[in-house]
Amino acid sequence: MSNIIVKWTIYVNQGGYLLPKFVSKGYTTNSYTFYENTHYKLALLNKVEYLFFHFVCEKMDESNNIVHTKALRTEFLSHAGKNLNLTYQDDTIKKAFAKLVKVGLIINYDVKSDFTVNPRHVFKSSEKRRASVIQAIINQLIKLKYTKSNFKSALGIK
Repeated sequence: MSNIIVKWTIYVNQGGYLLPKFVSKGYTTNSYTFYENTHYKLALLNKVEYLFFHFVCEKMDESNNIVHTKALRTEFLSHAGKNLNLTYQDDTIKKAFAKLVKVGLIINYDVKSDFTVNPRHVFKSSEKRRASVIQAIINQLIKLKYTKSNFKSALGIK
């Protein structure tokens, strides 16, 4: 995350004269980029799945890794209630997460809580970093001979 301060000028009428008044507004960037026509996969999601996916994308690290825990789901439930005025049950969020894995937006490592937001579709860091993460996932797939997970279909490997 980086903090950015944007400064701009507003002109204020004082005694018949327009005088500049400098204003600044700070905000934090925490962005991620969509790739390879991700929208066709997003179209498969219902509202809660879509909202939860964006929430997860904001929470992933620079390698797109996330840990799916009750704490993550609770944080989303709190966020949805406070900022979106929406109420969901924990089971609904569990099902939403399972759907994200099923459609290939999240890669399952066959480990209980370790997942990666699919870098083929979404990434949070530089293009160079994205390429190295995708290559690392492919190398892991080859080395560990994963067959059960959704690695191959998620990465478009046959």
